Amino acid sequence: MTLTLHIPPDVEAGLLAQARTHGLPLETYLVQHVLRDAANPEKPAIAKKSIVELFAPLRGMDVEFTRNPSTGRPIDL
Repeated sequence: MTLTLHIPPDVEAGLLAQARTHGLPLETYLVQHVLRDAANPEKPAIAKKSIVELFAPLRGMDVEFTRNPSTGRPIDL
């Protein structure tokens, strides 16, 4: 099947950025991610996102993440 899409430049730029994140050409990304997600709405798209994609909305924000300073319990070796 051949499709011709007329995508607004701002939408194309966003899709192209996502494709680059995955290391894919735009056409491959559209088929593997966007169209398959649209065809299978029962599968949550968030499960397919990398950690980078999940936290992308926080990029540029002054957010501090801390760890629990606990080193665990001592063990005898």
